[in-house]
Amino acid sequence: MKKQIEIPVFILGLAVWLISLFLPVHSLEFMLGNGLRPIGLATIFICPILGIIGMIFSIKNKNIILSFLNILLILAFPITMAMGYNFL
Repeated sequence: MKKQIEIPVFILGLAVWLISLFLPVHSLEFMLGNGLRPIGLATIFICPILGIIGMIFSIKNKNIILSFLNILLILAFPITMAMGYNFL
């Protein structure tokens, strides 16, 4: 029986990214100061780390679809920037 850790890691990364989209801009100022916003924290640090972890396990289990989805999680920052540029 294989342990498929890449599925929960991808779902966690996607949930973190979606939640950070809807958090107020100044919700983490008391912890992080004025510089980093929730969407920046999620797309620059958390999502790529979770994507790399998921990518390692999906390659180990030879799951191509989850490998591609974890690549998208690694690229969360450029995807979010492109969405913001095109829609806002």
